[in-house]
Amino acid sequence: MPETAEEVAAAVLKQVEFYFSDKNFAKDKFLKEETAKSPEQWVNISVLSTFNRMKVLVPSLDLAVIADALKTSTAVEVSEDGTKVRRTKSRWDKMLGGVSFGGRQEMVTYAKGLIEAGKTAPDGELSNEAQAFVLDLLKFHANPAEKEGAGVKAVKVGCNPEFPDTSCFVIVRVDGTEADFSYIKCIGNIFPDEPFSGKGGRGGKRKADGEASSPGGSAKKQQTDAGASSAQEGDAKTEAGVSYTKGCIVVLKELKEGSDVMAVRGGIDGEDKSGGVRFVEIVPDMPLAYVRFDSAESAATALAKGTEYGAMTLLEGADEEQYWDKIGAASKGGKGGKGGKGKGKGGKGKGKGGKGRGKGGGRGGGRK
Repeated sequence: MPETAEEVAAAVLKQVEFYFSDKNFAKDKFLKEETAKSPEQWVNISVLSTFNRMKVLVPSLDLAVIADALKTSTAVEVSEDGTKVRRTKSRWDKMLGGVSFGGRQEMVTYAKGLIEAGKTAPDGELSNEAQAFVLDLLKFHANPAEKEGAGVKAVKVGCNPEFPDTSCFVIVRVDGTEADFSYIKCIGNIFPDEPFSGKGGRGGKRKADGEASSPGGSAKKQQTDAGASSAQEGDAKTEAGVSYTKGCIVVLKELKEGSDVMAVRGGIDGEDKSGGVRFVEIVPDMPLAYVRFDSAESAATALAKGTEYGAMTLLEGADEEQYWDKIGAASKGGKGGKGGKGKGKGGKGKGKGGKGRGKGGGRGGGRK
């Protein structure tokens, strides 16, 4: 326990810098909510003084003692009046294309607005200011040179042929080729210590000091049950021969940031699980999900009700057939054949299909 004024100041500085460290701040729901109350991300020192550890270090709750201890920090900064503290501005204030952004969600919202504007413009054309933003954003891609290729001629809004249901930024190269990229991943690289906002977090109460509140439970796979990927018998067949029932798949566009499979399924299926949801697929790094229902009637009911997690539309025509073909391919790949060490035709071998562990075709690995 610190005794002298110098020891107390050093302990206060260390503790507050921990609160606002990348390791803790990213998981501390309470502090994130406090910073969100101010565009400049200030937090009242009086709030910090109520934390258990701070009460031990400064039992008098003298805010001046805390403020003075923080003035030498390079990780946090104190307001001029000595009543507030925040992470140093360079840690959270980012400028792209001449526009300043105070956090991930603000940048995501801005990027989405540009995409919406491009969707209604001829050939997906973007303004010079918007293109400057996208090019600055591209610098935070894992491999920007690969996306730029022979050189950038322009930036527009388009879509990846594999995911025609959602729009994205597309790089038009000087040699006439094009390449799309995930703006979500790029923004994640800019703000690595900020999880996407969304439901699923646990409570708003602050845990004991040193234990940060987690915005969600343990990681879950982006699927609901092992058997849900298999094709089903139905009233139609694709050109590849996959049997299916029409009208059972709903596309969820502009998926709310932070949404996971369990949240989406629960929001549509309801607490009593009477909505008929069989399977939910969230496309990695894209605001897009596919929801498969047990019947066309269940899908129609869900469409009529809507959901807070995104805009719902029915998957129809060629897009519906293509999706069922991929489901069929995944089903065949995952069964792994008739293998085994039996005495059949294969003797001691692995039989016709081996011990196949194939995971199937799926819907790709998401936008890069």
